[in-house]
Amino acid sequence: MAFNFKSVLKPDASIMAAIATAALVYGVYQLDVGNVSVAAASDANHPALETSRKKAGYTSLILVAGLTLITKDGNIGTIGFGSIVAMEIHYRQAIMADPATGKIVAPSLSSYQPAENVIPIDQQGSVGTGSY
Repeated sequence: MAFNFKSVLKPDASIMAAIATAALVYGVYQLDVGNVSVAAASDANHPALETSRKKAGYTSLILVAGLTLITKDGNIGTIGFGSIVAMEIHYRQAIMADPATGKIVAPSLSSYQPAENVIPIDQQGSVGTGSY
């Protein structure tokens, strides 16, 4: 069974659909995360912005993949996925930058919260009544 991946769009419509897809990706990021300058003015590595960025990225990925599969058009996929990469770079830099200095700040160790129900590896053999 051969899969035919031939675009259902004509060349001029393909380019317009690709540009519209990039605009949709931009819109998803604007709705989920907000303006890049607002993200840059907030505290570095703010967890709410990081969560919103991830949500926007996954939503955009599903949107572009769906449109690419529906139209079978490579231009939509190329421009759409390229715009996701561009938005990720812009927002990650804005979220990680300290607003006072403008320099990238690594996330602090306090931003990592381990799960409470996890048994540390060095204690796994001594837990319970039997040996593991």
